[in-house]
Amino acid sequence: MTAPTVAVVVLMTSCGGDAEPAPPSPTAGTALSAADRDASLNAIERWLAAGRADNAETVARSLAGRLPDDPVVDAALGRTLLMRSGEIREAFGEAAASAIAADAAIALERAEDRGQVDAETRRNLGLALEGAGRLDDAIEAYRRVGPADPVARLYLGLALLRADRPEQAAEILEPLARTRPDDAFVLAALAETGFRSGDIETAFEQLDAAIRLAPDEPGIRIRRAALLRRAGRFRLAVESLAALPPDVRERRDVVQELTAGWLALDRPGDAGDAWAARARRAPEDLPAAIEAARCFDLAGRPEDAEAWLRIAEDTAPGDPRVAEARAARGRSADRPKS
Repeated sequence: MTAPTVAVVVLMTSCGGDAEPAPPSPTAGTALSAADRDASLNAIERWLAAGRADNAETVARSLAGRLPDDPVVDAALGRTLLMRSGEIREAFGEAAASAIAADAAIALERAEDRGQVDAETRRNLGLALEGAGRLDDAIEAYRRVGPADPVARLYLGLALLRADRPEQAAEILEPLARTRPDDAFVLAALAETGFRSGDIETAFEQLDAAIRLAPDEPGIRIRRAALLRRAGRFRLAVESLAALPPDVRERRDVVQELTAGWLALDRPGDAGDAWAARARRAPEDLPAAIEAARCFDLAGRPEDAEAWLRIAEDTAPGDPRVAEARAARGRSADRPKS
């Protein structure tokens, strides 16, 4: 698993075709009946179920504009924006997702303040706060759900690990593992607490058990690779991810951990190849092309670095991230070679 939206949160992706058309979005300046409100809320749910959070966002923002004091609408908007942030994170990276996660947190905080205090809203609020970089606030949001909700307890344990509070995480995750011994995500999170306390052998036993329970869950394999790398077993970490099918291996979160392993092995060219494969699979992922160029530059492959930098420039002319990468490459070329 990776951090917060990592393994537990299922991010919806496009299903290829459009779902059934949503009802017309509420229009500013017109009356909105209870039936129209409910129809719009149902449309949001249908779009989310179809993996079209972009369309759900259009309806949700319009509805929230018409009903600014409705906590149910706020909660629906927040949930929709949280899904959008997950899609954006996978396509474009953490920085691009943080702004929309912050918008999701605002909507969900507003819903909670206005009385929408169900477990789902508070769990979603915690995830949105994490995505917006407000980790301490996320931890408190998960705590407010209460101990009876196992999903919130898992989220809380993961957030405490992210906050470098492994002892507190263990206090949450150990009893959760006793009540949910076949939950792969709980086992994987518990493995992290054991690893940090020095019980490395048990940590990998738990991770192996988690993989047996959920063999197709990339997040758990990413966590195992990350712990292998942190244990100094760089080659095994890389091999464990390089063996994944291409459609999984070229996911952004997998490539990020794979890159960390290749760099630990002092093989930036292989990291560049991984980012290049990602950029070919997801050409809209501008940071992937920039990372490919950066890694190829580190590897002493200037032609490959220049090719990917030009691809980035063609993809997003005038984008400041590309200009920054171009300037960094120029500074690197100016440095005296050792």
